[in-house]
Amino acid sequence: MNYQEKQVTSGQGDASEEEFVEALVELRADASAGDLVPWCSRHGIDVLPMTAGALLTGSGRSLAEAFEVPRLGNRSRPQSLPVPPALASTARSVTVLPTPTPGARDRLP
Repeated sequence: MNYQEKQVTSGQGDASEEEFVEALVELRADASAGDLVPWCSRHGIDVLPMTAGALLTGSGRSLAEAFEVPRLGNRSRPQSLPVPPALASTARSVTVLPTPTPGARDRLP
């Protein structure tokens, strides 16, 4: 793949299949981030425990395939993903985080 074929997106359009993606998981009261690890590792997704849930990271392709969505669309806004049956007893919700826009903090009033 040459430089022209591999373009970096600004987060305003559709997510590239290989783009790095972050998603927040809200866990059920009796679940822990460790409960996500076996399923996520089978799908090439990393799990980072957080105070009130977990942060999932991986490629757009990995997350789309794991959560059985055709693709991750416009990443300028948060996007809810369906909780797969295998995670139903662990995850309450899964939300893909929007891609940060460079300089956005500088434009705040």
